[in-house]
Amino acid sequence: MITTLFHPRELPAQTSRAQVVILDVLRATSTIITALSAGAREVRLFDSLDAARQARPTAPVPALLAGEKSCLKPDDFDLGNSPREHATEKVGGATLLLSTTNGTRAAVTAARAGATTLLAGCLLNATATARALIPQIDSHDTYLLCAGTNGQHSLEDVLGAGAILFALLQATYRTDLALTDSAWMAYHAYAATRQRLPAALRLGLGGINVINAGLEDDIDFCARVDATPVVGRIDPASLHVSLAAAV
Repeated sequence: MITTLFHPRELPAQTSRAQVVILDVLRATSTIITALSAGAREVRLFDSLDAARQARPTAPVPALLAGEKSCLKPDDFDLGNSPREHATEKVGGATLLLSTTNGTRAAVTAARAGATTLLAGCLLNATATARALIPQIDSHDTYLLCAGTNGQHSLEDVLGAGAILFALLQATYRTDLALTDSAWMAYHAYAATRQRLPAALRLGLGGINVINAGLEDDIDFCARVDATPVVGRIDPASLHVSLAAAV
């Protein structure tokens, strides 16, 4: 079964036979993928800003605090949650300690539910993520888990899920894949907007929040489908994200 979950609360309590893709298109998973593409050693995920702060003294050097509160960088953090900040040499070789309002918390939820394979997905690496799912597509359930925005469904994450499904169907040419209705909803939402994604991403609450924070350029950055071929693999035990080879 391949399904889109519109919010982490929809995730089954036990997912030990599942591969799960975390989607926070605006902006956590886009930031993670950008940082790994720019040479970060790894990204460690936390469900609170304080947990990230507390981890810094024991993290490999150099370690950078990254994250946001109400879309903006906390004063004592090195980086915010803008992927554009992570597309620089500053992150090269560094361990990033990342905490965000929605995306990193969704990853923590999935890890606690026992997901065997956990990936960070977004529009930037949609095809790479889809190809990484194929080896287990018949033996495991596949959940495209939308992080949502402040407890609500988010348009941008649904579009990200649809982009991965679009790429998955293109890569497999299979008509027998068991997509649920929610998966088809995401697929068709993406298919209908794929020629104007930057505009579509501006319509949802997540996009509006980013615009109101003065970070509208992040939307255009995150809307670049397949800008990188990398796969972000999350270790469910440690919640460390590392670069995996593209399939």
